[in-house]
Amino acid sequence: MLRTIPVILLAVGLVMLGACQPNENVVEVTRLVEIENQVEITRIIPETVVEEATRLVIEEVEVVLEVTKEPLGTADRPVQLLFPPQFDAELITRRSVPLVEALSESTGFQFRAGVLDSEQAVIDLMCAAPQDTIGFLSPAGYVVAHDQCDIQVGSVALDDNGLEAKTGMIVTRRDSDIDEDLASLEGKSWAVPNMASLSNYLYFQALLQDEGVEVGEIVPVIGESVAMLAVSDEDVDLATAEFIPPILPYEETVWDREVDDPEPWRVLGLSPERSPIGYVRVNGDPEYGGYRVRDARSRVIDVAEDIFDETQIVTLSEPIPNETIVFGRDFPLALARQIEIELADFVDSGACQTSLCSSDFYSWNGLTAARDEMYDPIRFVQETLDLTADELLEVEP
Repeated sequence: MLRTIPVILLAVGLVMLGACQPNENVVEVTRLVEIENQVEITRIIPETVVEEATRLVIEEVEVVLEVTKEPLGTADRPVQLLFPPQFDAELITRRSVPLVEALSESTGFQFRAGVLDSEQAVIDLMCAAPQDTIGFLSPAGYVVAHDQCDIQVGSVALDDNGLEAKTGMIVTRRDSDIDEDLASLEGKSWAVPNMASLSNYLYFQALLQDEGVEVGEIVPVIGESVAMLAVSDEDVDLATAEFIPPILPYEETVWDREVDDPEPWRVLGLSPERSPIGYVRVNGDPEYGGYRVRDARSRVIDVAEDIFDETQIVTLSEPIPNETIVFGRDFPLALARQIEIELADFVDSGACQTSLCSSDFYSWNGLTAARDEMYDPIRFVQETLDLTADELLEVEP
């Protein structure tokens, strides 16, 4: 910590004063006076003598002294784990205890968890203490924090399905005139289950605005199941909801949005059905060569058996990352890497079930490395819809 301490230094200089007060001394001067008989005549005359004077000059000089900080990770300066009030403060405090204990034991550093009043307050503190802080932010929170003070991304959480991001889908009836061309959505009615959702509403709103497509009526509904049924029952032309990729046959490969169709099982010409143990599948379970279908329509197949035959996915949103662990701009790089490893090990351990992985807390199922470009879809939404930082912090993944 640098402290500026004014110090008075005495600079003493000899200053020659050319116009000092004169002192008169009496001196004798002898001269010759020319007269007939030369004689020496001595007379007394005054002479002005200039004396040297010395004065003291005092100058004030500001000196900066450096006071050494306590080392990071000590009892007097623990690493700060900062949480926004996404959950009840008492719950966060209780659930963070196993995490603090595990990190302290595995790294030898001291940690302290804190719950702040808002996500912006977490960001402000991380900007003010960039060497000491680790934050647990929403994906939108990371975008705001990185923009405000270059906070660095660390890890992103994996959800119950092992996914690092949420993806939305636009669903329409198969017998409609809507296709993959976004222009076909012009003037159509749209059922929206969550107006604050990045993946299921705001991304598509920005996408359509960017393409110059103006839909018709926006119909708010309660829940994704209602939205899917509204399309199936022809109450609206389209609806948005969560897309979870299908599990492919034999689980030898993972569904890839760059390669695979959102509904690859349609090539079989068979309809999805509910399995005896509750999954929705096509041609049996994946271990026997079938597909497991997991998008939002699978929740309503019991009340709308033909929903997959009646509806289709016309497009997907870009993935919106899950909750993100971030580090202050000046956090020591080597320590950050060590903590990331220890966090990943903790999330994979049984102790996490009473902490970050608890069903009443974050419900994480793992951690993976995050990259800044993963958050570009959020930046696209913010720029296209002209959202302020405060407005962006109010959205949901």
